[in-house]
Amino acid sequence: MLTNREKIFRYIFIPQLVAAATFFSFAYGTGKVHARLLFRSARTQGTIVNFKPALISHRSSSGTSSYSTIYEPLIEFTVNDRVFRVQEWKGSESRVGLGWSVPVIYDPADPSVAMLDRRPSHWLPWAHCFAIRLVVGLASLKGLFVLIFAPPSSPVFTRA
Repeated sequence: MLTNREKIFRYIFIPQLVAAATFFSFAYGTGKVHARLLFRSARTQGTIVNFKPALISHRSSSGTSSYSTIYEPLIEFTVNDRVFRVQEWKGSESRVGLGWSVPVIYDPADPSVAMLDRRPSHWLPWAHCFAIRLVVGLASLKGLFVLIFAPPSSPVFTRA
């Protein structure tokens, strides 16, 4: 492996690029709606009117599966004299909060796209993956530019 060190360093950007693409696809898939809401949202108050049960599967290290129920709140809010009802994507193990007034963010162009305003947790888990993708992606682009523009005999590829 040490004899091929220059070749490895020359092409290390390829797995970095694959990792960056993987992180980007996860971040995009899990965060596209939330990012749109965070960057183009309006705020209002809503009311928790009900809870929808959702069954969650847990797998232990021994391979056995267990199930638990979480409750996702259904929130009603009014925009321009129209009532909208949305289901929050983050649930809890209890039905606490029925009738509570809660902050809601929504897309002014389409108020049916909305979520509970939970401030810091808006960025989980997609924003962390996007940040990792950004760092790894920049490193892979640097490697690609070095491959394209630096000749193989360049000091970039020779051992110090």
